[in-house]
Amino acid sequence: MFISRHPCFFKFFRKRADRIFCQGKIPYSTIVCHLHVIEFIFTSLLGLNPLLLKSSMHSEGPEHCTDKPFHYHEELIVDIQSLSNEGRGIARINNWIIMVPFVIPGERVRARIFKNHTNYSEADLIEVLQASTDRISPPCPLFGRCGGCQYQHMAYEKQLEWKHRHITDCLERIAKLSAKVKPVQSSQKIYGYRTKITPHFVRNRTNNFPIGFLAYGRKCSLVDVPRCYIASDPINTCLPEVRIQTRQNLQMKSGTLLLRDCSQGVLTNPKAVARTQVCGYDFLFQAGSFFQNNPYILESILQYLQQLRLQFRQIHYLIDAYCGVGVFGIVLAKSMRQFVGIEVDESSIALAQNNMQLNRVDNGWMQHGEAETVFKGIAFPKDQTLVVVDPPRKGCSESFLQQLIQFQPAVVVYISCAPDTQARDLKRVLTLAPQYKILELQAFDMFPQTKHLECVAVLSHM
Repeated sequence: MFISRHPCFFKFFRKRADRIFCQGKIPYSTIVCHLHVIEFIFTSLLGLNPLLLKSSMHSEGPEHCTDKPFHYHEELIVDIQSLSNEGRGIARINNWIIMVPFVIPGERVRARIFKNHTNYSEADLIEVLQASTDRISPPCPLFGRCGGCQYQHMAYEKQLEWKHRHITDCLERIAKLSAKVKPVQSSQKIYGYRTKITPHFVRNRTNNFPIGFLAYGRKCSLVDVPRCYIASDPINTCLPEVRIQTRQNLQMKSGTLLLRDCSQGVLTNPKAVARTQVCGYDFLFQAGSFFQNNPYILESILQYLQQLRLQFRQIHYLIDAYCGVGVFGIVLAKSMRQFVGIEVDESSIALAQNNMQLNRVDNGWMQHGEAETVFKGIAFPKDQTLVVVDPPRKGCSESFLQQLIQFQPAVVVYISCAPDTQARDLKRVLTLAPQYKILELQAFDMFPQTKHLECVAVLSHM
């Protein structure tokens, strides 16, 4: 039984981890976002080598694979029909779904079964027998092993096409909506765009341990990544030295590193204050905290919001929920009479207030608190108010959506990095408040070569 399934796992780990976090060795936000990394850090604390644990679905033996409908390691020739929202190919044999990674719809491939689930099977790609004309050679030699990218084998135009289909699928399947989604806006750079990476490591006795990212389909195995092709050039320039320092620092047993590309250079201290410029505005933010990692698409989203603002002449007030360090509120502030931003993280709201001063914005305020409390005491005229919602991947709480509907702003702009939770929340809003209609849906390719993207939904009170 894998160690994290033990009933004492979380109780023991939390106490041990709190001490590590307090020493500043591992950013807490990183650990929360990478539960699988928690597992291998925990096992290393117990003196085990998590990289040798049989935790990966690919390393599972036949005892973990039922023989129905396929035997373990049975090889099949299948035709790829479509892609899942996770970026895996979907094939069917007698209406039974088989999931195969790193393929393109229209291809015929040889695949090897490694696990049967209750309603589908998983297989490894063995050979492409008939390749799609959209198949290209991945520039990264680690593609297919490193779990960071899913689409390097696919022409960029095809990536955008399938991401568009993924959004449409989520809307139809989850929200039961047939709203038209505009073509996905491409990124100015499709490689070398990421301004933040967080490589992981677990030290071993030989000191020749991998420093990189989780292997594709693995929970604990790491792939050594000396260069990340989607990371910015400054990050890749600094990465070799950071790797050397990590190997030489014997006190660092395991953890997560940080490389943040910003105006000051590449920062490695998660608590350091970074500075960057977007659309002519300067922003301060904590290097280890959330800030959009593709500056090219971030500018595109902000320009889109500025153009959107011009369509609504009656809008004079702005509520920026989940405001972070205040990017959306500050950029749109000059076109508003007044605005307010709210953020649950105290350090972020302090920086948001600093960013207002830095950009000489004085027609609003930033307040600390849950997004659900933003509507309490707000005296903005609802028919003149725009609400920008940019929640985390899990989406909005029911409490927030209920208060949003009760407030009844004239326009709601919902920005999301997770089309599935966005579709769920849109369904809630449109079901409880049918007076709202979706005006448009615009997607942005925030993360080329990966399955991830950003989608903006614009709702208007009719």
